[in-house]
Amino acid sequence: MGEERLRILQMLSDGKINPEEAERLITATEQQRPQSDVSTAVNAMIEGKFLYVLVEPKEGKSSERVSVKVPFALLKAGLNIAGLIPKEAQDKINSSMQEKGMSFNLQDFKPENIKELMDSLEQLSVDIDADDSTVKVFCK
Repeated sequence: MGEERLRILQMLSDGKINPEEAERLITATEQQRPQSDVSTAVNAMIEGKFLYVLVEPKEGKSSERVSVKVPFALLKAGLNIAGLIPKEAQDKINSSMQEKGMSFNLQDFKPENIKELMDSLEQLSVDIDADDSTVKVFCK
């Protein structure tokens, strides 16, 4: 996260500015700075890629047919939104996740690391063959 953005979020946290002012300041700093090569590469990489969840009934069975298609762009948007969460709230989320046995740190999620995540998701393949239906989860 950029130094300017951190200062703006700190001012918001300290009550020196309101959320609307913080949003305007962040927008202004982003417009002044050209889009980084990493960000450009990430945008190109996620365009047209999706996470699919398909449930197909087996022949002669009357189970429901399900088709879910989630754009990878939602993941990138989630990372951008996570960057706006105040540090105190992030700390509470992280500790709550650790209490549940999940090693999780919102501050570790950075748009620069999204390529590694996307590469990993493209390797994901879940196939379930049940009596009534077949379930497939994959990315492409």
